[in-house]
Amino acid sequence: MPSHAVSAERINLRASAEAKQVIEQAAQLIGTNLSAFMLNQSYEAALRIIQQHSVIMLSNADRDAIMHALNNPQEPTRELRELMALAR
Repeated sequence: MPSHAVSAERINLRASAEAKQVIEQAAQLIGTNLSAFMLNQSYEAALRIIQQHSVIMLSNADRDAIMHALNNPQEPTRELRELMALAR
């Protein structure tokens, strides 16, 4: 997480006593405070989630099929030509 950013936004949440205790213990184990721990962990999780949704993983067969379609385009059908004419 960028450490040079000025903290200006606030995030509030409620947690059970057990969840708070576990999170506080984890923060203490790595030598940080509760807020810094929660912000860092949620920021890193958010980046992972965004990355997972930004990347498409294909099997080799799927990749080959896409490359074949790109390298060997089919002639447009009559329906496709008519549809494209509507866009003009």
